[in-house]
Amino acid sequence: MTDLQTRPYESTDADAVTVMLNAIDAAVGRPAVLTASLVDEFIRGHVVDTTTDSRVVFADTEVVAAGFVGAPPEGGHRVDLIGGVAPKARGQGLGRTLLAWQLRRAEEIHIDTAPDARWEAHADVAQLDDTAVALLARFGFTPVRYAFDMAASTANVPDSPAPDGLTITTYDADRARLLHEAHMEAFSDHWGHQHRPFDTWSSTTVGSTVFNHRLSVVAMAGTDIAGYTLCYDDAIPDQIYIGQVGVRRPWRRRGLAAAMLTRVLRLAADAGRTTAALDVDAASLTGAVGVYERVGFHTERTIVTCSRSLT
Repeated sequence: MTDLQTRPYESTDADAVTVMLNAIDAAVGRPAVLTASLVDEFIRGHVVDTTTDSRVVFADTEVVAAGFVGAPPEGGHRVDLIGGVAPKARGQGLGRTLLAWQLRRAEEIHIDTAPDARWEAHADVAQLDDTAVALLARFGFTPVRYAFDMAASTANVPDSPAPDGLTITTYDADRARLLHEAHMEAFSDHWGHQHRPFDTWSSTTVGSTVFNHRLSVVAMAGTDIAGYTLCYDDAIPDQIYIGQVGVRRPWRRRGLAAAMLTRVLRLAADAGRTTAALDVDAASLTGAVGVYERVGFHTERTIVTCSRSLT
């Protein structure tokens, strides 16, 4: 492949980058669920400066590779290396070149902002993507965590009533800031969590163009948020993606997560959605995998997070 051009990401590249990322997923058996809106919002929400922290590689007008460096928020520790190489463009050194650049840029950000803090670079890949796993290993990355892609039918949802004293209702935009606080608290003990300010968090959650407020629910204990389940539209018209499920500590181990999930599945069915999808930390301390399985979810694929330190 010749006549390649590389430049920083622009929002007008979202369609072409999305096509490439969906092709990478399809090559390892993952469904093509990404939309241009979702991709652009994710990049804008996680990459501080696309001018310095992104690279997109073109062959004519087609994106054949892309790399993004997501710096951690203040007080954070994890640099997310995002991107990949289109399956048909592999074997030419594009992956090596991009990953080497991402690591250099991550180290520059580390030195400039928090040289005394211990930072790590993380990259998520499908476990079946042997090429990507081997490339990461070549650069000193090791697998540190696994996650499951899970899916469920919205038909024949089991009964799971709300625990006593709790009310499950659909999302109300007036609760956005309270929900942000509840989410940061609920996920504070989850592996890899980083505290993000409201504006950054909301841009890829309740403020996203793909956020589906009609299928998202919040569990209330009086005026306190006890838990929440936030849903998003993806590229599959009859599917809903469940992006966040959280229960604050005082209300855990009471069946609240299951009650919220069954409510969402029923709402989704009423809206004409036949399936629901989510991903979950395989080693979640809250036992999330078992909860999801009890309400009808099953594992379809495994995602591996690979990590190496930045020094």
